[in-house]
Amino acid sequence: MKNTTSGEDSIFKKKGFFIALYSCLGAVAVLALVMTLTNFGQPGFQAEDYEEEAAYVGADQVPPYMAQVDEEAWFRPRQTSPPATPQPTSPPTRSTPTPQVPMHPGLPDPEPTQPSPEPPPVPPTAEVVAPPPAPVVNFTPFEEGSRLLWPVYGDIAMRFSMDALIYDPTLVQFRTNDDLRISAESGTQVQAGAGGRVMAIGRNVVRGNYVKIDHGNGWIATYGQLADTKLVREGDVVQAGQLLGTVGAPSLFGSMHGYHVNLRVTRDDVAVDPYALLASRGN
Repeated sequence: MKNTTSGEDSIFKKKGFFIALYSCLGAVAVLALVMTLTNFGQPGFQAEDYEEEAAYVGADQVPPYMAQVDEEAWFRPRQTSPPATPQPTSPPTRSTPTPQVPMHPGLPDPEPTQPSPEPPPVPPTAEVVAPPPAPVVNFTPFEEGSRLLWPVYGDIAMRFSMDALIYDPTLVQFRTNDDLRISAESGTQVQAGAGGRVMAIGRNVVRGNYVKIDHGNGWIATYGQLADTKLVREGDVVQAGQLLGTVGAPSLFGSMHGYHVNLRVTRDDVAVDPYALLASRGN
Protein backbone atom coordinates (compact mmCIF):
# COMPACT_ATOMS: atom_id res chain seq x y z
CA MET A 1 0.00 0.00 0.00
CA LYS A 2 1.04 3.52 -0.73
CA ASN A 3 1.89 5.97 1.97
CA THR A 4 -0.72 8.83 1.87
CA THR A 5 0.42 10.64 4.96
CA SER A 6 3.04 12.74 3.20
CA GLY A 7 0.50 13.90 0.56
CA GLU A 8 -2.04 15.05 3.10
CA ASP A 9 0.62 16.91 5.00
CA SER A 10 1.61 18.85 1.87
CA ILE A 11 -2.03 19.86 1.19
CA PHE A 12 -2.46 21.14 4.74
CA LYS A 13 0.73 23.02 4.49
CA LYS A 14 -0.47 24.84 1.37
CA LYS A 15 -3.83 25.75 2.88
CA GLY A 16 -2.12 27.13 5.98
CA PHE A 17 0.08 29.35 3.82
CA PHE A 18 -2.85 30.93 1.99
CA ILE A 19 -4.82 31.45 5.21
CA ALA A 20 -1.86 33.31 6.70
CA LEU A 21 -1.50 35.44 3.50
CA TYR A 22 -5.17 36.47 3.43
CA SER A 23 -5.07 37.29 7.13
CA CYS A 24 -2.17 39.69 6.59
CA LEU A 25 -3.92 41.44 3.68
CA GLY A 26 -7.08 41.88 5.76
CA ALA A 27 -5.12 43.36 8.64
CA VAL A 28 -3.45 45.86 6.31
CA ALA A 29 -6.83 46.95 4.84
CA VAL A 30 -8.36 47.45 8.29
CA LEU A 31 -5.36 49.49 9.39
CA ALA A 32 -5.63 51.76 6.32
CA LEU A 33 -9.34 52.35 6.96
CA VAL A 34 -8.70 53.27 10.57
CA MET A 35 -6.05 55.81 9.59
CA THR A 36 -8.32 57.43 7.00
CA LEU A 37 -11.15 57.85 9.47
CA THR A 38 -8.75 59.22 12.01
CA ASN A 39 -7.46 61.92 9.60
CA PHE A 40 -10.99 62.85 8.56
CA GLY A 41 -11.77 63.90 12.03
CA GLN A 42 -8.69 66.16 12.40
CA PRO A 43 -9.33 69.96 12.70
CA GLY A 44 -7.24 70.88 9.62
CA PHE A 45 -9.18 68.64 7.31
CA GLN A 46 -11.54 70.58 4.94
CA ALA A 47 -14.01 68.79 2.70
CA GLU A 48 -13.84 71.67 0.22
CA ASP A 49 -10.25 70.68 -0.61
CA TYR A 50 -11.56 67.60 -2.35
CA GLU A 51 -14.43 69.32 -4.18
CA GLU A 52 -14.01 70.27 -7.83
CA GLU A 53 -13.36 73.94 -8.36
CA ALA A 54 -16.30 75.68 -10.09
CA ALA A 55 -16.59 79.18 -11.52
CA TYR A 56 -19.77 80.93 -10.44
CA VAL A 57 -21.42 82.90 -13.26
CA GLY A 58 -23.78 85.80 -12.68
CA ALA A 59 -27.24 86.09 -14.17
CA ASP A 60 -26.06 88.68 -16.68
CA GLN A 61 -23.36 86.28 -17.93
CA VAL A 62 -25.66 83.40 -18.76
CA PRO A 63 -25.57 82.68 -22.53
CA PRO A 64 -28.85 83.33 -24.38
CA TYR A 65 -29.27 79.71 -25.34
CA MET A 66 -29.23 78.75 -21.61
CA ALA A 67 -31.47 81.60 -20.42
CA GLN A 68 -34.50 80.47 -22.42
CA VAL A 69 -35.01 76.96 -23.68
CA ASP A 70 -36.97 76.59 -26.92
CA GLU A 71 -38.91 73.39 -26.36
CA GLU A 72 -40.17 73.32 -29.96
CA ALA A 73 -36.62 73.23 -31.23
CA TRP A 74 -36.49 69.54 -30.41
CA PHE A 75 -39.23 68.85 -32.99
CA ARG A 76 -37.96 71.04 -35.84
CA PRO A 77 -35.89 69.40 -38.57
CA ARG A 78 -32.25 70.16 -38.25
CA GLN A 79 -30.94 72.48 -41.00
CA THR A 80 -28.04 71.10 -42.84
CA SER A 81 -25.77 73.09 -45.10
CA PRO A 82 -25.63 71.94 -48.74
CA PRO A 83 -22.63 69.88 -49.64
CA ALA A 84 -19.77 71.90 -50.99
CA THR A 85 -19.42 71.75 -54.75
CA PRO A 86 -16.09 70.26 -55.62
CA GLN A 87 -13.96 72.69 -57.57
CA PRO A 88 -12.35 71.33 -60.74
CA THR A 89 -8.71 70.93 -60.40
CA SER A 90 -6.33 71.16 -63.27
CA PRO A 91 -4.40 68.01 -63.93
CA PRO A 92 -0.83 68.15 -62.82
CA THR A 93 1.57 69.24 -65.49
CA ARG A 94 3.88 66.53 -66.49
CA SER A 95 7.19 67.37 -67.92
CA THR A 96 8.07 65.43 -71.00
CA PRO A 97 11.14 63.41 -70.24
CA THR A 98 13.98 63.69 -72.66
CA PRO A 99 14.24 60.46 -74.57
CA GLN A 100 17.38 58.66 -73.76
CA VAL A 101 19.27 56.80 -76.41
CA PRO A 102 19.55 53.23 -75.20
CA MET A 103 23.04 51.94 -75.09
CA HIS A 104 23.17 48.34 -76.17
CA PRO A 105 25.80 46.29 -74.46
CA GLY A 106 28.29 44.81 -76.75
CA LEU A 107 27.99 47.56 -79.38
CA PRO A 108 30.58 50.32 -79.80
CA ASP A 109 29.65 53.83 -78.64
CA PRO A 110 28.70 56.25 -81.45
CA GLU A 111 31.54 58.35 -82.73
CA PRO A 112 31.44 62.02 -81.66
CA THR A 113 30.31 64.46 -84.36
CA GLN A 114 33.22 66.31 -85.86
CA PRO A 115 32.73 70.07 -86.35
CA SER A 116 32.49 71.13 -89.97
CA PRO A 117 35.62 72.82 -91.21
CA GLU A 118 35.43 76.56 -91.64
CA PRO A 119 35.29 77.73 -95.27
CA PRO A 120 38.45 79.30 -96.56
CA PRO A 121 38.50 83.08 -96.49
CA VAL A 122 37.22 84.70 -99.66
CA PRO A 123 39.84 86.92 -101.22
CA PRO A 124 38.73 90.52 -101.58
CA THR A 125 37.33 91.27 -105.00
CA ALA A 126 38.22 94.28 -106.99
CA GLU A 127 35.93 97.23 -106.43
CA VAL A 128 33.35 97.57 -109.18
CA VAL A 129 33.23 101.10 -110.43
CA ALA A 130 29.81 102.10 -111.76
CA PRO A 131 29.85 103.84 -115.10
CA PRO A 132 29.06 107.52 -115.00
CA PRO A 133 25.40 108.32 -115.55
CA ALA A 134 24.37 109.23 -119.04
CA PRO A 135 23.90 112.93 -119.55
CA VAL A 136 20.28 114.03 -119.23
CA VAL A 137 18.90 115.33 -122.50
CA ASN A 138 16.71 118.30 -121.80
CA PHE A 139 14.25 120.11 -123.99
CA THR A 140 12.86 123.61 -124.02
CA PRO A 141 9.37 123.57 -122.50
CA PHE A 142 6.56 124.95 -124.59
CA GLU A 143 5.32 128.31 -123.30
CA GLU A 144 2.32 130.58 -123.79
CA GLY A 145 2.77 132.50 -127.04
CA SER A 146 5.12 129.90 -128.55
CA ARG A 147 4.35 128.27 -131.90
CA LEU A 148 4.18 124.64 -132.97
CA LEU A 149 5.73 123.36 -136.16
CA TRP A 150 3.29 121.82 -138.59
CA PRO A 151 3.55 118.02 -138.29
CA VAL A 152 2.80 117.88 -142.07
CA TYR A 153 1.84 120.53 -144.56
CA GLY A 154 -1.56 120.11 -146.15
CA ASP A 155 -5.17 121.26 -146.30
CA ILE A 156 -7.47 121.12 -143.28
CA ALA A 157 -9.66 118.04 -143.66
CA MET A 158 -11.67 118.74 -140.47
CA ARG A 159 -11.23 121.72 -138.16
CA PHE A 160 -11.32 121.98 -134.36
CA SER A 161 -14.73 122.93 -132.92
CA MET A 162 -15.88 122.56 -129.34
CA ASP A 163 -18.45 125.38 -129.31
CA ALA A 164 -20.44 124.52 -132.43
CA LEU A 165 -21.49 121.34 -134.22
CA ILE A 166 -19.75 120.52 -137.49
CA TYR A 167 -20.52 117.78 -140.00
CA ASP A 168 -18.48 114.56 -139.86
CA PRO A 169 -18.63 112.69 -143.18
CA THR A 170 -17.35 109.47 -141.58
CA LEU A 171 -20.05 109.31 -138.89
CA VAL A 172 -22.56 111.12 -141.15
CA GLN A 173 -23.66 113.45 -138.36
CA PHE A 174 -23.05 116.84 -136.82
CA ARG A 175 -20.83 116.80 -133.74
CA THR A 176 -18.09 118.65 -131.87
CA ASN A 177 -14.45 117.89 -132.69
CA ASP A 178 -11.50 118.18 -130.25
CA ASP A 179 -8.64 117.74 -132.77
CA LEU A 180 -7.33 119.06 -136.09
CA ARG A 181 -7.09 116.85 -139.19
CA ILE A 182 -4.47 117.81 -141.78
CA SER A 183 -4.54 116.11 -145.19
CA ALA A 184 -1.27 114.53 -146.44
CA GLU A 185 -0.04 111.93 -148.87
CA SER A 186 0.63 108.37 -147.69
CA GLY A 187 4.21 107.99 -146.41
CA THR A 188 4.68 111.71 -145.70
CA GLN A 189 7.09 112.28 -142.77
CA VAL A 190 5.50 113.47 -139.56
CA GLN A 191 7.62 115.68 -137.26
CA ALA A 192 7.31 116.81 -133.64
CA GLY A 193 5.87 120.31 -133.29
CA ALA A 194 8.16 121.14 -130.32
CA GLY A 195 10.65 119.59 -127.95
CA GLY A 196 9.33 117.23 -125.28
CA ARG A 197 9.31 113.74 -123.77
CA VAL A 198 7.38 110.77 -125.18
CA MET A 199 4.63 109.87 -122.69
CA ALA A 200 2.84 107.03 -124.49
CA ILE A 201 2.68 105.11 -127.75
CA GLY A 202 -0.49 103.27 -128.75
CA ARG A 203 -3.37 102.72 -131.14
CA ASN A 204 -7.16 103.25 -131.09
CA VAL A 205 -10.08 103.46 -133.57
CA VAL A 206 -10.14 107.26 -133.54
CA ARG A 207 -6.46 108.19 -134.07
CA GLY A 208 -4.94 104.92 -135.29
CA ASN A 209 -1.24 104.63 -134.37
CA TYR A 210 -0.29 107.63 -132.26
CA VAL A 211 2.59 109.17 -130.27
CA LYS A 212 1.77 111.26 -127.19
CA ILE A 213 4.39 113.87 -126.19
CA ASP A 214 4.64 116.05 -123.10
CA HIS A 215 5.91 119.45 -124.29
CA GLY A 216 6.16 120.90 -120.76
CA ASN A 217 4.20 123.43 -118.74
CA GLY A 218 1.03 121.30 -119.02
CA TRP A 219 1.08 121.23 -122.83
CA ILE A 220 0.54 117.78 -124.36
CA ALA A 221 0.19 116.93 -128.07
CA THR A 222 -0.96 113.67 -129.67
CA TYR A 223 0.16 112.86 -133.22
CA GLY A 224 -2.11 110.26 -134.82
CA GLN A 225 -2.79 108.32 -138.07
CA LEU A 226 0.87 107.19 -138.32
CA ALA A 227 1.96 104.21 -140.39
CA ASP A 228 4.13 102.94 -137.50
CA THR A 229 5.72 104.14 -134.28
CA LYS A 230 9.10 102.40 -134.37
CA LEU A 231 11.18 105.57 -134.51
CA VAL A 232 10.63 106.57 -130.88
CA ARG A 233 10.04 104.85 -127.55
CA GLU A 234 8.29 105.82 -124.37
CA GLY A 235 10.55 108.05 -122.25
CA ASP A 236 12.56 109.34 -125.19
CA VAL A 237 13.27 113.07 -125.36
CA VAL A 238 12.58 114.56 -128.76
CA GLN A 239 13.40 117.94 -130.22
CA ALA A 240 11.28 120.19 -132.38
CA GLY A 241 11.22 118.88 -135.98
CA GLN A 242 12.36 115.34 -134.98
CA LEU A 243 10.84 112.58 -137.11
CA LEU A 244 8.09 110.58 -135.37
CA GLY A 245 6.91 108.41 -138.27
CA THR A 246 5.07 108.59 -141.59
CA VAL A 247 1.43 109.04 -142.62
CA GLY A 248 -0.46 105.76 -142.71
CA ALA A 249 -3.93 104.53 -143.67
CA PRO A 250 -6.73 106.30 -141.79
CA SER A 251 -8.44 104.63 -138.86
CA LEU A 252 -12.08 103.52 -138.83
CA PHE A 253 -13.40 106.81 -137.45
CA GLY A 254 -11.38 108.88 -139.96
CA SER A 255 -11.76 106.78 -143.10
CA MET A 256 -13.80 109.40 -145.07
CA HIS A 257 -11.05 112.01 -144.64
CA GLY A 258 -8.48 110.05 -146.65
CA TYR A 259 -4.83 110.08 -145.62
CA HIS A 260 -4.22 112.72 -142.97
CA VAL A 261 -2.57 113.49 -139.61
CA ASN A 262 -4.69 113.76 -136.49
CA LEU A 263 -3.29 116.46 -134.15
CA ARG A 264 -4.81 116.95 -130.68
CA VAL A 265 -3.42 119.51 -128.17
CA THR A 266 -4.41 119.95 -124.50
CA ARG A 267 -3.26 122.30 -121.79
CA ASP A 268 -3.85 121.04 -118.25
CA ASP A 269 -6.17 118.37 -119.74
CA VAL A 270 -8.31 120.98 -121.56
CA ALA A 271 -8.53 120.69 -125.36
CA VAL A 272 -7.04 123.67 -127.25
CA ASP A 273 -7.39 124.58 -130.95
CA PRO A 274 -4.13 123.36 -132.56
CA TYR A 275 -4.59 125.64 -135.58
CA ALA A 276 -4.18 128.73 -133.33
CA LEU A 277 -0.80 127.41 -132.17
CA LEU A 278 0.66 126.43 -135.54
CA ALA A 279 3.32 128.68 -136.98
CA SER A 280 2.82 130.26 -140.34
CA ARG A 281 3.98 128.08 -143.22
CA GLY A 282 6.68 130.54 -144.14
CA ASN A 283 8.52 129.97 -140.82
